[in-house]
Amino acid sequence: MSTRRIAPPVLGVQPIKADAQVPSFDLVREALSRARRAPSVWNRQPWQWRFDGAELHLFADPERLAGVSDPDGRLMLLSCGMALHHGIVALAGLGWTAHVTEFPTDENALHIASLRFTRTGADGGAILAMFLAMDSRRTETRPLASLGPLSPVPHQLAQCARAHGASLALLDDDGIDAITGAARLPLRSERMSAWRVERDRADVGVLLTESDDPQAWLHAGIALSAIILLATSLNVATCPIIDIDDRPGVRDAARRSRNGHNGSVGNGTESGGYAQAVLRLGHQRYPVLPRSHRRDVREVLRNR
Repeated sequence: MSTRRIAPPVLGVQPIKADAQVPSFDLVREALSRARRAPSVWNRQPWQWRFDGAELHLFADPERLAGVSDPDGRLMLLSCGMALHHGIVALAGLGWTAHVTEFPTDENALHIASLRFTRTGADGGAILAMFLAMDSRRTETRPLASLGPLSPVPHQLAQCARAHGASLALLDDDGIDAITGAARLPLRSERMSAWRVERDRADVGVLLTESDDPQAWLHAGIALSAIILLATSLNVATCPIIDIDDRPGVRDAARRSRNGHNGSVGNGTESGGYAQAVLRLGHQRYPVLPRSHRRDVREVLRNR
């Protein structure tokens, strides 16, 4: 069991009573109405939130993954990590800092996290940018344009990964070719537009962790959520892929690769060799996609 503070103070966007020690249920519901936009494996959203009037609790919901091969629960915990980070960011944007206890009870392995709160003051930092990005983020599976060799974005995303205990290795073309068969979505493709065949030049990164256990999977989900929200705030499109067939092969490709972005990303070895996710990123070429379906907040949040 570990306790850590995830979100720094950010701008409160609703008035808060001076004697309030915890957010109201209405505020929690508003935050999770925003946070339900978190991505998950095959958009299954395998989680459930419960608010007991003092703390907010996140539970995994394995029944949501019926038909998905996930024997050790890695995909479920990665998805819950993304939901947890989205929830923390949403609460921070509404004026509350979350103090998170991970896996708080030995008796219930599905109890992923408990969140206690303190009020925050006004701050226009990176978390606020992530808060604003939650509504506009989409998983972009269509062809993307490369960020280019001089883009500072890979370095910023790598710093974000390190801040959450992971590393991000940007692959070269050989590395991308080496892992194409391991990802369930195409990493690069050619598609016919109304005018011509569009070549996909997406940059591709691998998210790695030092260990390969439930806590590492949860942290990988938190890191992936932070990376994609930061990228969105920088007007970069993303497509996270966590359902990977051959993780050792993805790891090896990340170790062999060298990035072409001013040496800013690294080769993926500094945080170990356990591949947890693949990330496509680049400049968007097409109009914004419509929102994909998410469960109503009334389905994912229980009061007491």
